[in-house]
Amino acid sequence: MKEIKIPRHIMQKYLEKIENKPIKIKTYKRLGSGWHGTGYSIVYIVGKKEKKVILRTIRPEGFSHDYKADRAKVFILQHELSKKIPLHIKSLDVGGYTKHGSLVSLGNCEEFFQIVEVAEGREYFDYINEIKERGKLSKEDRKKALLLSNYLVNLHKNKFRGKKEIADSLYRRHLRDCVGGGEMLMGVLDTYPERLKWTNIKEITEIITRAVELREEIKHMSYRLCRIHGDFHPGNILFYKDKFTVLDASREEFGDPTDDLTALSINYLWYALQQNNRFSGIFIELFNLFWNNYLRKTNDKAISHIAPIFFAFRGVVVAHPLFYPNQSNETRKKIFKFIKNILKDKEFNINKLNDYLK
Repeated sequence: MKEIKIPRHIMQKYLEKIENKPIKIKTYKRLGSGWHGTGYSIVYIVGKKEKKVILRTIRPEGFSHDYKADRAKVFILQHELSKKIPLHIKSLDVGGYTKHGSLVSLGNCEEFFQIVEVAEGREYFDYINEIKERGKLSKEDRKKALLLSNYLVNLHKNKFRGKKEIADSLYRRHLRDCVGGGEMLMGVLDTYPERLKWTNIKEITEIITRAVELREEIKHMSYRLCRIHGDFHPGNILFYKDKFTVLDASREEFGDPTDDLTALSINYLWYALQQNNRFSGIFIELFNLFWNNYLRKTNDKAISHIAPIFFAFRGVVVAHPLFYPNQSNETRKKIFKFIKNILKDKEFNINKLNDYLK
């Protein structure tokens, strides 16, 4: 896949404009690349002070990032959301550059980028993997799950306060994006290899069809519209000592809270399957702790009807043969069974977890 790297001399011009004085780039290093884009660490000297920032770019292939305007939209939205989501890493700027090194004219921009501050900590995925290796839960493991559940309880208290017609439009958009958005259900499925031993076109079509049908039944529930993170998965949560920071709030500013709840909790279900080939064990204990704490404090009974559509999206992510290659096809099959059965039932019942695998 194509990677976008801003030339060093253009990056220097940009930073000098931001600092309003000459700077010297000390290091400009590629950190790593994911399915959406690439990150670079930039250390530079301004005056006698050393500063460090992270440069983020987006690949132009897939996930509806094909056009320059798509990539600009992602960064501009993430920049705005970083100011509105509690405990979010600070986005410093969104920029663009032209062939001639101009940093102002958006109409002539060749590409776009985002600059964010450096965040300390370890991904929550690291802690989940440690739990898997350890085979038992500690007090700190349970504390982290409750911290994250309580974070969503408080975030989702921020209800949309605008006109009803706007709320209706935003809510329908969120559910439409969940099923057909470039970064969500159908967009993720479009990045699957064409031939797989553990699924087929018929099964994938069945999942999409059931998700569309359910979306039509629940799209009127705009009274649920609230502030959401939009991509609350373990890779976007950094723990440092007893605190955590969140990264990459995206996709929607307002939406259904179930999106965030399922984004994290699907990982507990997924790890339980990897460990036990069924929904049991220490990760189901974490799932119950996280999920039930949220329900108890919000009394959100409608989640049971909304959850299937978002579990479908998050399920095809964790089952992805390219995103997460180090899992068995049996685990992927069970994730797909789970998706199909909750979509068929049109509700999620925590007491029927293993029934969904039959």
